[in-house]
Amino acid sequence: MMFRTLNNEKSSLVAHLYSLFPTLVVQNQSCTKLSLLRSVGCYPLIVKLVCPNFPSSKGSCVYGDEETLFMLKNSQESLNAATESSTTVEELLHKLSDLLLEVEQTNPKLCVADHSVEVLNVSSQILTELETVGWENVSLMSPDLTTVHLSYVDERDTTHTIQILFPPNYPSSPLSVTHQLPDCWEAPLTTSLSQTYNTWVEAVTFYLPCWSALHDLDRLCWVLDPDRPGTQHLYRRLVVATSVSLHLVLDPSSPLALPSLRFLGADQRISPLRESLATNMDLWEEEDPLLTNLERVLGVEFPSRTDSTKDEWSVECGICYSYRLGEQLPTKNCDDPRCCQPFHSSCLYEWLVSLPGCRTTLNMVHGECPYCSRPLQCSRPTE
Repeated sequence: MMFRTLNNEKSSLVAHLYSLFPTLVVQNQSCTKLSLLRSVGCYPLIVKLVCPNFPSSKGSCVYGDEETLFMLKNSQESLNAATESSTTVEELLHKLSDLLLEVEQTNPKLCVADHSVEVLNVSSQILTELETVGWENVSLMSPDLTTVHLSYVDERDTTHTIQILFPPNYPSSPLSVTHQLPDCWEAPLTTSLSQTYNTWVEAVTFYLPCWSALHDLDRLCWVLDPDRPGTQHLYRRLVVATSVSLHLVLDPSSPLALPSLRFLGADQRISPLRESLATNMDLWEEEDPLLTNLERVLGVEFPSRTDSTKDEWSVECGICYSYRLGEQLPTKNCDDPRCCQPFHSSCLYEWLVSLPGCRTTLNMVHGECPYCSRPLQCSRPTE
């Protein structure tokens, strides 16, 4: 045995470690390289240690084969803590054993003995697919290899993530994909992980100009909707003026072209904007930023978050005093140009039907604006 060729002190230390860890192997006479065979559930692992100051654990490094790295991926902080807090190799080996036991206890599926040829072939196929995609692009894996998170860093140094779920009968059934791209993008129906990943990366690259244009609006304008713009959103609702907002949707194939526009507010206030749009549409230049074009064509300057507050623009519902009510936005406005107060349709309907003098015709209720008393009507909200 190797410890017979060592000096007496190291021989006794190695013999002691062998008695504590029967599957431990010292790989060189200086005892700076060790390997420990350890099972986690039904999966055998090889944990390797480099201990330059044996028997002290100072400067030690823990690594292993792909399976070991996979098992310890989600326990990296605990592994670092175990390495830093240990003073001897023996103490480090004990802490490593405890850590692997914790991994086993928190992942019960690892203890299910299913080593059929079919299962092993599927696992092998998944690992091969991951190797093809590139381990540097794998940000997270579940211990049972059913879920994988892949990442991609774009030219703006922004990290994007996609979640891949391998079905129980993989590869007979295609992969399930969860992503943060717009709903108009659909993942390919395939069992190929590399094809799914490459197609997704192409889509991310395709949407980058669109996201860049929308990012400028998020940075410079008052965005009412969505509350937290994400890569899945191709639309924005912007404050234009008091009780007036603009809903726009970009075409991802031509993000700097004139987007789909919808004005929201009282007719008296949005009519001038419609007229400006119709008159100045030819002034749109795709070489210019999106906001520059919008302001030039509409003849307005969009307010900024840094210069005002949402309360100044009267965009909340005048009854419930909130902007968003479930999925509803305050899109019903008083017709009086001096008022133009917005309301949620459901709030306004409930308000009007509660008035003593209200009258209803079919699905329409008639009453008065709670702010200016001007006659106002509202249709019954759909369920």
